[in-house]
Amino acid sequence: MLSRLIAELEEFLAISALEDRPFRSVFAELCRRTREGGVSLSRASIGWRLLDPVFFSQNIVWRAHADLEVERFEYSAEGRPDVYLRSPLRHVVENGIAFFRRRICDPDTPRDFEILSDLADAGISDYILMLIGFGRNAPANVPGAGVIFGAASDAPGGFTDDEIAFLKRVRYMIAVAARMQMLREAAEQLASTYLATSAGRRVLNGEIRRGDGEVVEGVIWYCDLRGSTALCERLGTERYIDLLNDYFSATAGPVAAAGGDVLDFIGDAVLAIFPHREDGVARAIRASEEVRLALGALLERRREELADRAEVADLVGIAIDVGRVMYGNIGIPNRLTFSVIGSTVNQVTRIERLTKELHVPLLVTAPIAAIEPARWTSRGTYALDGVSRPLELFSEAAPVPDSGFSGSQR
Repeated sequence: MLSRLIAELEEFLAISALEDRPFRSVFAELCRRTREGGVSLSRASIGWRLLDPVFFSQNIVWRAHADLEVERFEYSAEGRPDVYLRSPLRHVVENGIAFFRRRICDPDTPRDFEILSDLADAGISDYILMLIGFGRNAPANVPGAGVIFGAASDAPGGFTDDEIAFLKRVRYMIAVAARMQMLREAAEQLASTYLATSAGRRVLNGEIRRGDGEVVEGVIWYCDLRGSTALCERLGTERYIDLLNDYFSATAGPVAAAGGDVLDFIGDAVLAIFPHREDGVARAIRASEEVRLALGALLERRREELADRAEVADLVGIAIDVGRVMYGNIGIPNRLTFSVIGSTVNQVTRIERLTKELHVPLLVTAPIAAIEPARWTSRGTYALDGVSRPLELFSEAAPVPDSGFSGSQR
């Protein structure tokens, strides 16, 4: 009976991998069909290391009488999550154990991991883990190197020998199906980590040649940290990088949360674009408000390091403009970046330089100010280097607290 079930499930897993079905639903169906086929499977899991800057690993857990659960574990301050360090998963990975078993129903079986007592309390009688590596001699503890498949029985005597043989057989096709998901997730994560969100999608969809792209209307948002060279010299490289990451969290973070695409970190500057829909300008302004609050909090947190910066206008300059830009691949044929190019980008960087001269943290152009005229006050018309016509620039009209854009009224 189990030999027929093996054939059915291996075919199901192969077809699911070829059809690129979401692995979570595939794993849930596999476990359900395994239990319905006569195997005393009460709980199953599959986990792997992630290629992710925030999350260390992912674990998908199926239970016979509960919804599928997806667990993601963040890095701890020391690196690997505490829950991983205390688990049998670490024991299996670091010792290269292909098959790990604890017959919980046997009173002589050691309870050498905390999870075993938890499983016993949940009615589990037998627990196994199987490490399946990808590639010869690949290190098991790096992203993409393999998976750990876990299974638990609720039968009084645990898994039978036939059930263990069944699980050992199907583990390989389970790992193949999981690997397809891992490769897709890794590609998407790499694209979203190192490219703007929309740029990552376009690259994965095939826009990978130099010149691929389109001319779009967009709201360009640009922010630069003032006096960064002096800061780096005074703080030293390590402390400066820590401050820089804090600054990027306070600037690029709110921009991304408001729907902007963070295109690039240019040294200590942030370049982003908001789609020029009806709310594109509003999103950019809302992001700037959140940036003001976040930078005000940063100034308070880092008062000792930034003692010479009394307000946000002393810390950064932000400029916002709207116009047509080329959004796509530039570079050399085999080394490209996906970014925006055009006169609007050039203008916004030059406008930002004036924020220091005017001692305001934020300047916008007339098309931006026209959306909500009462919010803005004209700061005059300026001839910008490399820009053919003078531009009228605007700062916020209303006074704001010292922790915010307080330079606008100076």
